[in-house]
Amino acid sequence: MHLLPDRCARRVPALLVILFSLNLTGCATLLDRWGSDSSQREHRQYMAERNAAEASVETDEEEPTFDEKLEAAQRFHRSGKTNQAIRLYFDAYRLDPEDTRPQEGIAYLQLAHQPERAESVFLDAIETDPESTMAHVGMGLAKLAQDDPAAAVPYLERAVELSPNSADAQDLLAVALQKLERFEQARIHAQRARELAPGDADIANNLGISDLLLGDAVLAEVAFREAIGLDSLDPMYHNNLGIALGRQSRYEEALRAFRSAGSEQAAENNIARIYFLNGRIDDAITHYERALHAEGDQELVVLRNLKAALDARDAQE
Repeated sequence: MHLLPDRCARRVPALLVILFSLNLTGCATLLDRWGSDSSQREHRQYMAERNAAEASVETDEEEPTFDEKLEAAQRFHRSGKTNQAIRLYFDAYRLDPEDTRPQEGIAYLQLAHQPERAESVFLDAIETDPESTMAHVGMGLAKLAQDDPAAAVPYLERAVELSPNSADAQDLLAVALQKLERFEQARIHAQRARELAPGDADIANNLGISDLLLGDAVLAEVAFREAIGLDSLDPMYHNNLGIALGRQSRYEEALRAFRSAGSEQAAENNIARIYFLNGRIDDAITHYERALHAEGDQELVVLRNLKAALDARDAQE
């Protein structure tokens, strides 16, 4: 079983798109995806409901145990039902304040909007239970959410030491190492994560990113196609496949992949960028100009890229 909620680790690799200098659309970051189902208003509303429930008349029904409440909270957490998860985590914590798992669960839910606060909770959890893999992975995520991969690595390395068969810990360590440009080490952990979780689309995608960062677009293509085969609806996988195909100079295929990921304007902009990176400046300019007349909302981005391409052509003349 994965230590983390399904949507927890998966979006960190999307942050690495910036390394390719492509203005890709449809690729949400860790914070974007985590923030979609949680807000302070919802939290206040849910706490009010919880307090009201506690104030209600007691019944003869036996209260669920700590383990039952924690299991239900984790189930709601994994399914994206944040409010239910928060209530049950609090209820579980009330039954056993010494167990760190409810606090860790709440901290994971805070990562989107309050990573510093989540970090504090994870640190407390590590002090209470130095052997908690979940707390160490959580600290790694909190540091990544604050754009501090160097600080994330020691916690994620410790998580791997504690649970070497945790695909999530291996995958997130690979992400942190990628951001530090330690690409060969990153691929080792990305490959290990892939071996541990062969049916996980996000882990396959991250392996492709590691291959691409090492300059192997052919292997990257294989991994990105695997990710798409597991989840064809995620635009990030199609974007990354487009990059891998473009780096192989397979431009028509790359453009089709980009079109599967977003708007026509974004697709033209991205294939133009590929041409630019491959040294084909005139082709890049052609596609940037097409992007300006295509449907989309990235005109300013396209104009900036077009100007850079025109300047590069002028410098060559």
